[in-house]
Amino acid sequence: MTRSFAFKPHALLAALLATPALPALAETAEEGFSGNLRAGYISSEDGAGIRTKSSAIGGKFGYVSPQWSGINVGATVYATEELGKDDEGSFFGADGDGYSLLGEAYLQATLGSTSIKGGRFEYDSPYADTDDIRMIPNTFQGVVLSNTSLADTTIHAGHLSKWAGVDTDEPEEFRHLTDDGVNFIGVEYEGIDSVALQAWYYDAKDLAQLSYIEAIYSTDTFEIGAQFAKQDDDTSDNSGPDGDAYGIFGSINVADFILTAAYNDVDGTVTNGFGGGPFFTSADDLTIDGTEDQDALALGVEYGGIDNLTIGVLNVEFDKGEDEIDYYAAYQMNESLSFELIHADLHDDGQSTRLIANLAF
Repeated sequence: MTRSFAFKPHALLAALLATPALPALAETAEEGFSGNLRAGYISSEDGAGIRTKSSAIGGKFGYVSPQWSGINVGATVYATEELGKDDEGSFFGADGDGYSLLGEAYLQATLGSTSIKGGRFEYDSPYADTDDIRMIPNTFQGVVLSNTSLADTTIHAGHLSKWAGVDTDEPEEFRHLTDDGVNFIGVEYEGIDSVALQAWYYDAKDLAQLSYIEAIYSTDTFEIGAQFAKQDDDTSDNSGPDGDAYGIFGSINVADFILTAAYNDVDGTVTNGFGGGPFFTSADDLTIDGTEDQDALALGVEYGGIDNLTIGVLNVEFDKGEDEIDYYAAYQMNESLSFELIHADLHDDGQSTRLIANLAF
């Protein structure tokens, strides 16, 4: 079974762990109450050998109303609280404490092939995504629209003004993405057999104009893809990203194994945007963003010959800075209960181990 790399935080590793892809806004979310209970443990060691640990419990609880004349509303509360020693702060707020957050509170209207959602919500796209790798994902505030009127085509457009969650400076508060927010438009096309195409443009005032193009060809036994990103600085002091990034990847199924390879080349500097970013060589911790003229090569192998269990290793070599090796396992005990274990070895920059358990309801 091959997996698409599009729209996933930390693209290559998240694809191997089958992180959920972009939600189709034209499809109304399932009515009623839902959520998950999440428990996490993390242990990190920096380059000086100083180790910190944390454990937490939390999750989310949400409700989606029935539709009335094509309109429904939804809300989700997210929470994370310490279970034990919490000196490793990535599970918690800016002050190192647990917190709760009304991360979703939206109104959605669907009319034929068009859906529009306004308020707070989870959203996944190349440069704005949930990046759900800790206790509480990124959620966004704004307005987004999708339309499927054209055959085999989905058009996305929207404005995102604020965000909260794992990748922000203050995860417990909704803060502006940029002073004027981010306007974007995207197009997905699937009219060619086995081929998925997409193109996106984001106008992030006081940061950069961000463009992204991707093509994926998939069969039952292999998958290949290419990506191109162009980013133009839009700051008054030339502090924003300004560069181009090229990427290719391939995966092939051999018996119960999936072999993967990916390469990115950066001319200038690029950013992941607001989330984990779309780049093929992103590892669990390190990516190509923020380093001038960075190159990265990723090689991975995954084994899926045991029912409900996936284990693998991903090695990413960066032209500048430390490399990273990720060892991971994912186990789906049943439809509701799952576990993910990741150990990231950053060589001289340290290492970390993270275990997340999810119980969906």
